[in-house]
Amino acid sequence: MSLSDKTSRPGTTPSKSRNARSRSLLEALVDSSEDAIVSKDLNGIITSWNPAAERVFGYTATEMIGNSILTIIPPELHEEEATIIRRLHEGERIEHYETVRVRKDGRLIDVSLTISPLKDREGRIIGASKIARDISNHKQMQRLLIQSEKFAATGRMAANIAHEINNPLESVFNLIYLARLSKALPPEVAEYLRIAEEELGRVSHIAKRTLGYYRDNTAALPSDMCSLLDDVLYLYQMRIEGHDIRIERDYAATLPLLTINRGEIMQVFSNLIVNSVHAMPNGGTLRVTIRQALRDGMDGVEVNIKDTGYGISPENLPRIFEPFFTTRTRAGTGIGLWVVRQLMDARSGSVEVRSSTLPDDHGTCFSVFIPYVFTPAATTAQV
Repeated sequence: MSLSDKTSRPGTTPSKSRNARSRSLLEALVDSSEDAIVSKDLNGIITSWNPAAERVFGYTATEMIGNSILTIIPPELHEEEATIIRRLHEGERIEHYETVRVRKDGRLIDVSLTISPLKDREGRIIGASKIARDISNHKQMQRLLIQSEKFAATGRMAANIAHEINNPLESVFNLIYLARLSKALPPEVAEYLRIAEEELGRVSHIAKRTLGYYRDNTAALPSDMCSLLDDVLYLYQMRIEGHDIRIERDYAATLPLLTINRGEIMQVFSNLIVNSVHAMPNGGTLRVTIRQALRDGMDGVEVNIKDTGYGISPENLPRIFEPFFTTRTRAGTGIGLWVVRQLMDARSGSVEVRSSTLPDDHGTCFSVFIPYVFTPAATTAQV
């Protein structure tokens, strides 16, 4: 007689005793698993919910058993469950299927699913067992890696572009210089050439900095923000008028001067205004407001650039400051807003956005905060 037979309880057969121990062991494994283990019937009704599922999804077993699995599936992915049920009916096992689920607190998490059909004694499929592993941290690391690769690609691309444009820039500078020497030049044309020379100087400055010739040691000088915004709007006046866009200005009556790098701040607002113009191809209103503000204990100026364009969809809004991300199909590099964020972060400023795509209330507003003492941060972003 075996040891297992000797230790069997009265009234139980050895096989029943072994089955009971196997079930007990299986239950212990399920309860101690780091992965969420859930079972459901073919109607998607949850029949078991282990402790790890409580940790991963935030719902207790009492809350979930007897309820639909759709509770933890985002509405836009409900069709996914129908596909899974169909594949289970066919006896298929689904392994390492990466998707998104929603926690009780509303937070979306990345999960990897392994789904196996459950069968009764006759071999009929009666439900499914799901093992869900939270891979949000892994996905975040992947995204950070992709982001760093994008930054590296941006640097290589920018260096190549800067190298190519430096020589023709010098030629254009010389031509403008020669043109301004003409004594028969009308005053209006002379002013246009002066502005063109300033803008080319800004382009050259960006190109040299991007190429790595030097760090930006340009002195920050006291500047009038209202005058700076007017200069930017003037530069894009023809494009604004060509799109039938009306400009509304709402500037505070008196504002202290800001200590800033004028070229960089013009670059910030140029990008934002160009984006607004692209968002209103059939006309609209561009409203620019300038106010004193207080952010994180710092006094400064808040500039709002608000358009009545088509708006930014909620799913795209969190990504608009990523490099290379753009919603334009024909134009746009996806670099402009990334540059804006880098310049503001590196100078203790900030940029925020809110947008709506509602039919009766659509448009986008960028809010830029610039502290009065606009000093570079400890690690200046290179853009």
